[in-house]
Amino acid sequence: MVRLKELDVLRGFAALNVVLFHYTSRFREIYGHDYPVRYDWIYGHYGVELFFVISGFVIYMTLQNVNNVQEFAYKRFTRLYPTYWICLLITLSIISITKQPGMEGFTIYEIIMNLSMLQGVFEVRNIDGAYWSLLPELFFYAAMAFVYYIGWLPKVKTLAVVWLVLMLLNRQGLLPFGAYFLNLEYGMFFLAGILFYNLKVNNGGFITHLLICSCLFTAIWVNQSTECAYVFTSIFFLFYLFVYDRLKILSIRPLIFLGYISYPLYLLHQNIGFILIKTLKLYISNEFVVMLLSILLLISLAWLVARYLEKPILYLLRNLHRSRKLYPAEVIEPLT
Repeated sequence: MVRLKELDVLRGFAALNVVLFHYTSRFREIYGHDYPVRYDWIYGHYGVELFFVISGFVIYMTLQNVNNVQEFAYKRFTRLYPTYWICLLITLSIISITKQPGMEGFTIYEIIMNLSMLQGVFEVRNIDGAYWSLLPELFFYAAMAFVYYIGWLPKVKTLAVVWLVLMLLNRQGLLPFGAYFLNLEYGMFFLAGILFYNLKVNNGGFITHLLICSCLFTAIWVNQSTECAYVFTSIFFLFYLFVYDRLKILSIRPLIFLGYISYPLYLLHQNIGFILIKTLKLYISNEFVVMLLSILLLISLAWLVARYLEKPILYLLRNLHRSRKLYPAEVIEPLT
């Protein structure tokens, strides 16, 4: 299976946007910055929606190349949980040592719930604010595993229509129950990724384009803001460029590297970054230098985790099962 480097680039781009948002606009909101607000990257949090589109593409692609639900579940588990646990423990350790106000005092129950990645279901606070987006991912995986199990994977267009209708009804307040578990707030992005896959790999026709446009319309309608309209249109346009091989020019080593470390970078950057910024500000007056140093340090930490923990553990766990012929030897690494 061919590895799509452009997806790595998009993942790195999404992660960097979220980092810049948290270190500028979000940090200002919580702690305050001295430099003018016009330099804040207020659009960066939409990197999460880009992550969701990428996830839709990759999960659907993965399901084309598994033999059963157990294999799919194992791939997802090995991709998400070991790295998540490592980054969670690193974050929790640094929070405990530095004792930053607002970041301390996690109970054993809260830690256990965070380790499960299901803390949002039970309204338990996240050890790091960035963890909130992992729950929609988990529900999407579960939904796609169910669709695969009952044999409806080829019926993606029919499912798309039903899902979009449910999202629109939910926006009107007509579905008070189930919206959380059916991913009706972010499902249009996952669905768009699935449709983009069919467009790229299966040469989807007019109906596929129409459904992608419907996903964009639904995303704008659900959020109802001019800012969202511009940003979501840009995200979908970016993916169209990817589908029609117009992003190959971006497949350069620095951008691919960001994609390589994007998952640990996303998991580690927020609270640890906030602590770094607050600490460095005590010694460096230029806040732009402070943020640059913080970004470089978090990228370095993310690389260490990816290079010496995430990838070796992932390969070890998958090789163990590959030796039992659970799935083929050549596997594309999921890009979520």
